[in-house]
Formats: sequence, structure tokens, C-alpha cells
Amino acid sequence: MSSTTRPAPAAPRSRRRLLLGVLAAFLLFLAAGVAGLYWLDHEFRHPKPDSGRPGAWMTVDRDEVSRFAHVTVPVSAEDVRWGYLNGLQDDFAVLAFRIPQGELEGYKSSLPASEWADRRYVQGIDLEGFQHIGAPDPSTTSPLTCGGFYTPGQAKNIGTRVCVASRSDGSSQVWVSAVHTP
Repeated sequence: MSSTTRPAPAAPRSRRRLLLGVLAAFLLFLAAGVAGLYWLDHEFRHPKPDSGRPGAWMTVDRDEVSRFAHVTVPVSAEDVRWGYLNGLQDDFAVLAFRIPQGELEGYKSSLPASEWADRRYVQGIDLEGFQHIGAPDPSTTSPLTCGGFYTPGQAKNIGTRVCVASRSDGSSQVWVSAVHTP
């Protein structure tokens, strides 16, 4: 009797295909997970306006920003812009407007700011806030005169910075930024 031997089934080949399929599925799920984490991270870093989440710019009226910063906006002010950022620990507000050149000294003296000085440096958070509200960039203006003051708040003090500069059209630009401070 003759015996015939049959070749072994192609098990290694099918195992290889199965292994490649499982590996491909794993990589697909891994890529989807990384993309999901990236999306979540982006959503946390850039919350939608008025979401109330930290980092969201909130829709508030001009008077509320003015009260927060403890700065009044003169009746003669033009091109008034404002914004309010809901922070994780500290809220932040910006306000910008123009007033007639003749009112600048009277306006500065009405503020409790001390040590008015010429500056070139404007803090990054202030610049981002002014860009957000579409105000002129104070860092490109020279000479820029700034002063600041602290006002007691309910839980924290409010630190307010005011910068002013003369404009070529005969008006003065005023930039105000205020933040809770420890």
C-alpha cells in the first residue's frame, strides 16, 4: 500500500493575514484615539464664546467691563471696544477707546493710577485681548504712557493697567486692561 502524503494546510499564511488584520485594526483604533484626544485638547484650549468655560470670551456689556476695571468711559469717547475673558482662576477684561486730545490730561488725573511712565513693553495677555476686540495695537505706538492701580474686590483685588497715546488725527487712544490679582 502506498501512502500519499498531503501537504500541510496553509496555516502559517492565514495566521499571517489574521495577524496583519488585527495589527491594522489596532493601528486604526490608535489613530482614532489620538485624533479624538487632539480634538478634545483643542476644545479645552479654545472654548466657544459664551460657553462659560475657562478661556471663553464672554458677551458682556460695556458698563460691566467698565465696572470690573474701575474705569469710566467718557461720554465723548469714540470707537469704544471691550471684551471679557472668563479665566480658570482670574477673569480678564480689556477696554479701548479714543477721546479728544484736550481731555487726555483730565482723564488721566481722574484715575487713581500712580507712576505714569513711558513704556515700550505691553504684556502678552493685554496684546491678545486688544487684538481680540479689534483695537489698535499699543505695542506699535510711541510714545506710550502707562499707569496702573489696584482696587479691592470681593474675593480678590483688581489690577488695572491704563495706557494712553496721542494719535495723528488729534485724538488720544486709551487702552485699559484689568485682571483679578491675588
